[in-house]
Amino acid sequence: MSAQEIGKPPVARSATARHRGTLVVLAATLVMAMGFGGLGLVSVFMAPMEADLGWTRSNTSLGYSLAATGMAVGGLLWGRVSDRVDIRLPLAIGATGMVSSLFAMAMLQSLTTFYIANLIYGGFGFSALYAPLVSTSGEWFPRQRGLVTGVVTAGGALGQGLLPFAGRFLIEGFGWRTAFAGIGGAMLAALALSLPILRWPQGTMAPPASVTDSGEAGAAEYKTVALLALAAYLCCACMGGPLVHMASFVGSVCGSPAIGATSLLIAMIFGAIGRVCFGVAADRLGALTSYAMASATQTASVLVFPALGDSLSFMALSAVFGFGFAGNMTSLSLCVRDAVPAHRFGGALGAVMMVAWAGMASSSYVGGRLFDATLSYNLSFILEGVAGVLNLMVLALLSFRQRTDVAQHFDGVFTETNRRSK
Repeated sequence: MSAQEIGKPPVARSATARHRGTLVVLAATLVMAMGFGGLGLVSVFMAPMEADLGWTRSNTSLGYSLAATGMAVGGLLWGRVSDRVDIRLPLAIGATGMVSSLFAMAMLQSLTTFYIANLIYGGFGFSALYAPLVSTSGEWFPRQRGLVTGVVTAGGALGQGLLPFAGRFLIEGFGWRTAFAGIGGAMLAALALSLPILRWPQGTMAPPASVTDSGEAGAAEYKTVALLALAAYLCCACMGGPLVHMASFVGSVCGSPAIGATSLLIAMIFGAIGRVCFGVAADRLGALTSYAMASATQTASVLVFPALGDSLSFMALSAVFGFGFAGNMTSLSLCVRDAVPAHRFGGALGAVMMVAWAGMASSSYVGGRLFDATLSYNLSFILEGVAGVLNLMVLALLSFRQRTDVAQHFDGVFTETNRRSK
């Protein structure tokens, strides 16, 4: 607390905190939009890059897979780092990695450069920002953590729709290289305005351990985080292929790249709504229940996609898919926060997201390989739907463990009360 705030009455200090917290949430939302939007650019850049450079669909899909791999490994590293160092360090590294990689893609001539740029974007870019964005914003409003996390992650869904949509117009007007450079410039401006605002309520260092916390993670905590990581892998294996290939899939079936890009935009717009809605649901019903609802919606949509054949039905299902898939990210983050204390959240979230991004990477690459082999996305959608069903089974197991732990707790309290009464 600053010297100027010490003399203020409690109400004034509370109002100041809410104002600062609101700015943090808005800044985190914008940065999340930029980060996920940059990852989603491959969905509209793959076709012109393939035509210009002679690459195959699996070549460009591997670029996204490498970015996701960078997110996985980098998330584990930077999540733990963000729990221990001044937040300004990972924020500066992440911003540099994201912007430099986009400018590198504007000048690339080879697959090697393309792959390195994607690895940097994931491993030394967005992954360094993700955990701080979620953890800092949520701690400002602990009673509305679900709503706040929903708003921040909704920025990611909007970015995944708006940046590729804007990218398509830039590509048509100026070419794909200039489009990459233009988006890189816009990202630089957005990050320069937003990142200096981000901080925890206590300052630029992560919250310390509470007096009631031993500082050591227990076996139950490790098991819960491990199961959440497994669920995250299966969940992202279900969503990864459709996200990366949706624009190409819908555009090829309908014979119009514009319809493909529009379907992705619709999915992301409804995804932004879904993230807020599932965040509110988590506040009221619990994070795990919210996660299961989102995953069920996503899985059903993925299994239905191959059966469609006209633009209207694709648009409608894209909205449902977006609403469901987006809620997964919000609810998963809240599940992790429920499982661990604030001072271990960054590391735990990084570990879970490492496995989640591995699911995204494998799904998107396999989807591209299967397309090259069969000239169809039908088989990949079926396999992704199976992953979604397995994810729901893991969530059912987590729910059973959660109910058992609660029952055991109350049994212990009841037994202790009876013992003392005697």
